Amino acid sequence: MKTNEEILQELKLRRFIRKAIKLKQRKDKIEKNKVLEEELKLRKVIKYLIAEGDVDADTKPAPYSSTALSALADAFNQILPVLKVGLRKLSKPEERRSYRAHVLQKFDSMFSNFEGLDAAPVGAVGEGDLNEQEEDIDKLTIKVDNRPDDAMVVPDFEKDRFKPKEEEKLEPDEDDIQKLAISTEDPVGARFAFNTINNSNIEKLLGDNRKLLPTEEYKQQFKDYAMYNADLWLLTYEKELADELGTAPAFDSVVTRKPTGAEVQDIASEFAQTPGDMAAIDQIPGLEEPM
Repeated sequence: MKTNEEILQELKLRRFIRKAIKLKQRKDKIEKNKVLEEELKLRKVIKYLIAEGDVDADTKPAPYSSTALSALADAFNQILPVLKVGLRKLSKPEERRSYRAHVLQKFDSMFSNFEGLDAAPVGAVGEGDLNEQEEDIDKLTIKVDNRPDDAMVVPDFEKDRFKPKEEEKLEPDEDDIQKLAISTEDPVGARFAFNTINNSNIEKLLGDNRKLLPTEEYKQQFKDYAMYNADLWLLTYEKELADELGTAPAFDSVVTRKPTGAEVQDIASEFAQTPGDMAAIDQIPGLEEPM
């Protein structure tokens, strides 16, 4: 018959064994989770590489239903990472809301400039130019003829003092702040939006790819989808960031006009119940989300 001391030792041993088993199970679970996490990361990388290879493959030279969207996709492959990085620099919801609003404002301004250049007549030397030159000569003559007889003699070394003062040129961002800033939106988000675009090649990318499209139909389609998809992708980036932070998104619906014929599919479907309709993901330039 076991003594009390033996029974006590046996109970202690059993508790120790149970504790060891639990620790081993916990360690195994942690290791399993790490393996799953690495596997998910690897799958994401492989999915991205497959998507990139599919887009560049010769067997699929025109992945979009419109030539204008194909041209826009080339530009958005480089534009989207820039816009995403700019958004993720902002910590406050009101700053990110303002960032989105001013990115779209800047996009609209860029397209207005493109359209203004389209409407400008091709420069040529003609009667109009001659008339302007004659007017300039008349102005110069009047100015010279009306000089007072006792005009001050100005030596060369003093001429700099009499040069007309040039108007101070604003930095690109400050110029945008004066012309495009939305008074009701956060100023920090506005400056980050303008700085992000002005210090990138976004305008050149849009302009160069737009030049490939000579018809008005394609140009309008290029603009409509550029505006809408900039809005849509910023929505997805904000949702992703909000999920990481465990907070509500700073904005959750589109504010730009839906292009004609766009449908709701795939990752865009989560925004389908918002006030604005979403474009079909297979019509969204930018392809797979840049990593």
